[in-house]
Amino acid sequence: MPLFRNTTFAVLLVLGLPTLASGGPDGAEPPKPQLTERVSTKLAPLKDLVDTNDYARVLRLVEELLPGTESESFDRALLSQIHGQVLLNLKRNADAIAPLELSLQLGDGHAYFDTEATLNTLHTLSQIYFEKAYDGKDPAERRRYYDLAYARIKRWLATTPKPTADAQLYAATILYSAATLDTAHPDLEKIRQAKADAEASLLLRDKPDEQALVLIVAAQQQLGQLRESADILESLAARKPTSAIYWQQLFATYSGLAIEPGRPPSEIRRFHLRALLTIERARAHGFLSTPQDYFNTIALHSALGQHTCAARLLEQGLADGTIASNRRNWELLSSAWQQQRATGRAIEALTRAAAALPDDGEIEYSLARLYYAEDKTAEAYAHLRAAVERGQLTQPGQTWFFLTYIAYELRLFEEAARYAETAAAHPDVSREDITRLAQAIQDALAEKNAPAGASA
Repeated sequence: MPLFRNTTFAVLLVLGLPTLASGGPDGAEPPKPQLTERVSTKLAPLKDLVDTNDYARVLRLVEELLPGTESESFDRALLSQIHGQVLLNLKRNADAIAPLELSLQLGDGHAYFDTEATLNTLHTLSQIYFEKAYDGKDPAERRRYYDLAYARIKRWLATTPKPTADAQLYAATILYSAATLDTAHPDLEKIRQAKADAEASLLLRDKPDEQALVLIVAAQQQLGQLRESADILESLAARKPTSAIYWQQLFATYSGLAIEPGRPPSEIRRFHLRALLTIERARAHGFLSTPQDYFNTIALHSALGQHTCAARLLEQGLADGTIASNRRNWELLSSAWQQQRATGRAIEALTRAAAALPDDGEIEYSLARLYYAEDKTAEAYAHLRAAVERGQLTQPGQTWFFLTYIAYELRLFEEAARYAETAAAHPDVSREDITRLAQAIQDALAEKNAPAGASA
């Protein structure tokens, strides 16, 4: 949240108290508005009180004078301005709103204050409103205060002869904050305007401002302008490579671009490659080196068709602990070797996984499928039995059905009959398939147990 630009009483006295003096000679500019003699006399001790920081007495003095002033008078306007400023000095920012708004209203209606005084009040009010919006709890109230803060600073920008980059960026910050109050339903029109305000602030600087660029990136990502945000993030990462957040956002942006619907394969590959290069560049600065980041590196090599590289990185990561030893990662390693038609290494990977995860039956099931694909039925049978013994199966019925079928194929009919009963008890098995297989097993048992010489 932007800091308050505190208005000191020294500034206030410069802005307000010269109006106590009489107007210029005839023919000069019109005389400035005058305080009444009563108020002017009572305010005589003001400077001494301010010099000694006795704001409590200043507050009492002003609050005693205000009730006796005319509603549209310069007395009321200037005392309201002083009232608001002393409340700010006493850290009663919310209480300062009403007197400052009244001072602004009266000044606008009667030209009581010069441009500098008006600008000061507008800037101060904007920051009070922003503080209330930032610290608020009720969304409707927060939105109202953000709108008030934005309206005041936009008027400041339209009025000042010297607009500043800081004020322009501050306006963008207010609007972006208001636009994203409801994160699930951001106000895209306000986000577009916030982006425009931030871009306008860049035109007022000799060098691009980091905060403005960050806000522009946030707006672009809200608006789905990922390509444009990637370009700015590249410049931010180059400018400040020690910032982890820029590398993280850049990687996420390239990853998001790669999966956008309708993107042609050549562009998907290009953005996957950029994401991979982002990880490698970030890692050179000590970032993007968590287990998930290493996994992302491997996944990107796989997506780019670099399966041998992916497999070697996986093996290294699983060995040194930079990749988590879980089923997903071991199966990814096995799959990477299968992509290279290295079935032996794929089986070796799952064998190591079975040793590392002794309670995981799904690994044994995957091993059984690999062995069966290699026509090693007996080995497949052994691993299927280990799978059902271990448990933790995604589809237990399918595993029991596979075990039943393999036992039947190996002519282990008695075992197959028992397995068929267990498989039939699981809802993830086709009734038609298990019934047909169970009947085939019974037929085989009948044939096996038929007396010698009996006719078929």
